[in-house]
Amino acid sequence: MGNKKLKNIGERKAIELIKGLLSQGDVAVGIGDDCAAMDLGKDYLLVTTDMITVKTHTPHATPEQIGWHLIAINLSDIACKGGKPLGVVTALGLPRETPVSFLKQLAKGMDRCARTFGTAVIGGDTKESCDVTLTGTAFGLVKKDAFMARKGARVGDLVAMTGSLGGPAAGYLALKRGLKRPKAIKALLEPWPRVREGRALGEAHVATSCIDISDGLSTSLHHLAGASKVGFSISYDMLRVHEEVQRVGFRDEKEVQAAVLHFGGEYELLMTLGPHKLAKACKALKRYGTELTVIGVVTRSGILIEKDGKARALENKGWEHFRKH
Repeated sequence: MGNKKLKNIGERKAIELIKGLLSQGDVAVGIGDDCAAMDLGKDYLLVTTDMITVKTHTPHATPEQIGWHLIAINLSDIACKGGKPLGVVTALGLPRETPVSFLKQLAKGMDRCARTFGTAVIGGDTKESCDVTLTGTAFGLVKKDAFMARKGARVGDLVAMTGSLGGPAAGYLALKRGLKRPKAIKALLEPWPRVREGRALGEAHVATSCIDISDGLSTSLHHLAGASKVGFSISYDMLRVHEEVQRVGFRDEKEVQAAVLHFGGEYELLMTLGPHKLAKACKALKRYGTELTVIGVVTRSGILIEKDGKARALENKGWEHFRKH
């Protein structure tokens, strides 16, 4: 690639470059899904890792919220594969001038999140670094027939998701403007991984594909489409929009749509399933008080978003590291 820099190719092409250079070993599912899956006979061992820097990911968060965030985003990857979390290890890169109180609150947040979702931080590493850079690695277990891969969507399947969209974007705008919107800010800084819901859906054997919405709905749809070589027709009017979106004062409808479609950070489950499986999926989630919203259908090609009777191509404008935003 000559003298190109990462800012010229973006995170997604960087991952493809790395994937092409690695011998990935004997794994059932490797680079390209939310978790690696290692064959244990009747089960898969799930392994995932995620890194955050305070400057990029959580500049407005308290140390405890940062700790929660680190664990939550890793557990979300386990959740969207239908797995049961087994434990999390963390690597903490901290400047030498970091207050001890920061470390204590960070650990409390990590522990609070892990306990909330039935697991624990079981080890890790701490090193000196120039900036606060934190890495989590989560392990999970799932029966092979309950594993929900990114690949598998079929033409005619429904597209559905848990929860709502736009809450984190509303929280970001609230912080930027100094607004007191605690619900929106919590949606941004303390994401809620759908661990219980993911296991329930996996055990119900309803999904043909699944991913979590971390980098935006548009990016997540493009990931699923690429994995299964299919397209989507999505109805904007069927999307559940977080109640805070209309309360923080986006300038116009264009900004609202960008918040809903591209901002990301929701960590909701986005899945495809056969129409005959919808009732079973809804029943699996009912015990947790979680609704499943149908937002579209799987098509042969292209990703379209329809609003007010007009359809247009849905561009992949979600979050991507190394790019300007």
